[in-house]
Parts: sequence; C-alpha cells; structure tokens
Amino acid sequence: MTSYKLDPKPCDQQGDIVIGDPSNRQKDKILLGKLAESGALRKLWLDITGEQVVAICGKRGSGKSYTLGVLIEGLAAITGKSSVAVHETSRAGLVFDIMDIFWTSEIGLSNTGSQEIIKQYKLMHEKGYKSESLNLTIWIPSGYENPQIDPPNVKALKLGVKDLEIDDWAALFDVDIFKEPRGMLLVDMLNHVSQVGYYREDGVKVEPISNYDFEDLINCLENDTEIIENYNENTLRSIRQRMITYSSLSLFQGSPTLITELINPSNVSILMLARVPDEFKKVIVSVLVRMILRERRDASFAQKRLDLQANLTGDEKNRLQRLIQSKVPRTWVLMDEAHVLASHSEGSIAREALIKFAKEGRNYGLSLAVATQQPSALDSRLMSQVETLISHQLTSPKDADVASDNIRSPLADNITVNGTESDVGNLLRHLDQGTAVFSCGNAPNLKRLCVVNIRPRISAHGGYEA
Repeated sequence: MTSYKLDPKPCDQQGDIVIGDPSNRQKDKILLGKLAESGALRKLWLDITGEQVVAICGKRGSGKSYTLGVLIEGLAAITGKSSVAVHETSRAGLVFDIMDIFWTSEIGLSNTGSQEIIKQYKLMHEKGYKSESLNLTIWIPSGYENPQIDPPNVKALKLGVKDLEIDDWAALFDVDIFKEPRGMLLVDMLNHVSQVGYYREDGVKVEPISNYDFEDLINCLENDTEIIENYNENTLRSIRQRMITYSSLSLFQGSPTLITELINPSNVSILMLARVPDEFKKVIVSVLVRMILRERRDASFAQKRLDLQANLTGDEKNRLQRLIQSKVPRTWVLMDEAHVLASHSEGSIAREALIKFAKEGRNYGLSLAVATQQPSALDSRLMSQVETLISHQLTSPKDADVASDNIRSPLADNITVNGTESDVGNLLRHLDQGTAVFSCGNAPNLKRLCVVNIRPRISAHGGYEA
C-alpha cells in the first residue's frame, strides 16, 4: 500500500473527525472511512446536518462509484444511530442511476451465496463492519422494464404530460423554440391548450385546461383554426406524428407518479436509467429535479412563517403544518456519471435543472451529490457550487487540474508519497484504489485536506465488470 504523510495535523481535536457543517452540530452524519495517512487511524464522518453540494471524482476503477454507494448507504440507514450513520432529521434521497449499478444496494452481504457476494462480505467483515438493513426503493421509468432480468418489486415511474415545460418539449422534439417553425408551433400549441384556449372551425371555443394530456394537444393541432392557418401542413404533420408516437409510450400513460410517492422520508429511491434513451433521461431528470425544488421551496417558506411569525393564529399554524407535511422532506439528489447530463460542451435541460438545484437547493433543505470520471467535462457552474470534494485517483492532467482547483480546504504544508516530497497533483495521481483526497469548505476546524480510505460497502456493490 502507498504511504501518505501530510503536515500539519488535520485538526487539533482527538478521535473521530466530523466535518461538513459550519456550525459543527453533528446531528446527522455519514461515515466515509478512516484516514489513510501516517498516524492515528481516525474515522472521518461527513456532517450532513446542513445542506451541501458534494462532488466525487476519479478515473474508471478508482472507486468513485463505490464511494457514491457509501453515501447512498449512509442516507438509507435507519433513523437514529447505526454503524454507518446517525440520523436525527428525517431525510430522503433520489439516485439518478445512469448505469444501473446502484439497485444492488438492496442486497445484503453474507458469507453464503455467490462468489461475488462472499468476496464483498469478506472485505466488509475483515474491516469490522456488518451488513445492516437499508431503506431503499427501486424504480424504473414505465415502459423500460424487463421482467426477465429485473429484480422483484421494482416500481414503475410515470410522468404527467402537464409537468413538461417548454424546454422539455424542445428537447423531446430536438427543436429550437425561438428559431424553428416546429419549435414556435410547440409554444403556440401549449399556450393555447393550457392558457388561452382556441377556436375550432365550427366557431366553438375550446377552453384552456390545466391538467391536459396528449389527446388535448393533438386535438389542438388538428382543430385550432389559428394554428392551422399560421403553420405549414408539413410542420403540423411533423409535430402531430411525433405527438402520436409519444402518446403511445407507457411513460406518459395513466396516472403520473406523485413526487411524494417517489420521495419518502427516511428512504432512498434509486431510479434506473441505463435503458432509457438520452433525450428521455434529460427530460426525466429535468422534470423531477424541478418538482423537488418547487415542493421544498413551498415547504421551506411555510416553515419560516411558522418559525418567525409569532402572531399566527392556531388555524394558520395548522394549515402551514399540514402543507409542510404534504410536501417532500429534506432531500438529497445523487447522480453517477454526471458528465453525461451536465457536460459543459453540450446544452441540456437536465444540466440547467441541476445547476439551478445546486445554486438554490440548500436554501430549501436540498443537497446534491454528483460523481464523475471526467471532472473537466462538468459544467463549471456546477463545480463552482461544490463545497465537499472527494477525489480518487486522476491521471489525466486536465481532470487533476480541475480537482485541484476545486479543493476548498487549505492545502497541506508538506506532502510525501512513499517518502518522496509531493504536491497535490502528484498526490492525486498516486492514490490507491479506494483511497481519496477529501476537502470541505464547511469545516472551520479542518486545517487541511485529508487522505482517506473509504469504508467497505455494507450492501452489494454493482459497479464491477460482469
């Protein structure tokens, strides 16, 4: 194993290191692992009492997905105290599982079963950990199930047509809403159906409807006299045909999944997305992230009224408390391979939704964790919001530079790797598998970045080659 020595000491306190909350409240925390540096074997906990944005990076095979799994386990651990987490506050989690590797978190490790399970169990057991019950629910977008290979009890996610905004429609149809006739037609169609209504050829006005579906949109294309007059038949036919195709998709049929069904207190929902086409991935992420942000914005506003307005009547207090209870709880959104949907080189509605979430979410009790093997590919606006960085080995100079630039903790005065003086860039290139550099901007007691061995998983890791 590689030897790492850093000076000065990471902090003055003895024992476990608990960092991540500026007020050091330590009400809610997740165990990440133990220091990998020379000296005492001290546990490192991420204090999640306050909301934050976390980035986990590392080249393929370095352990970044494994570390995201550790974070998921911590969030899904039982309320109260467990071996991997402490939870006083009820939180939820939603994982956008781009590669379908985190559903395995529902599988406990034991010394019986397949060779892979036994191998992972031995690693856990040798390090002094044990498998524990986790609160997890597995989801997949409706229409992309495969009963022949899916684990049991997978739930189907459905979207409501009315929940798509104009940018979502532009992504689905791959059009520019400002420059292309098809894009302008989409804008007019949605406006007429949901806002102003329209007249049919027989003079009857069709009133606007808020809870519209594909049938309402198609009827507008076929009967709205203004739209028929203003747009070429080829343009109308193009949009109509795509509308008919989308209307047949199971994803949009039937009652949409309530956001409060997907996001449950003290539970992590894992949404499998590997089988879903990229344009639908973007729309699904965009719609769900917006919903969560909107729900928490309302709940946060209501909570502040309860906290700050002493003159509220009993009825007003009860009404606000009921509203808060009807909304989603404090929530973490987590995503692996974040560069797929949040790249700086390609515009994406998912990217914009995630950036907005990162910028505004902490005010409403929302946290974000993204993992990537290409930090240099992530949009810089997203990286600028990162407070906690966990970086595994990076051999690409471009990626190592981005990681180094986003270290929020002070640098060490001296770094040696296997007895040789080093800098941060060289340290990142020589990290062992499962070892990471940890830094946090919300850690006033932390004197410098740390090198940590990520703890073993207590549930099955699905990120290996099979």
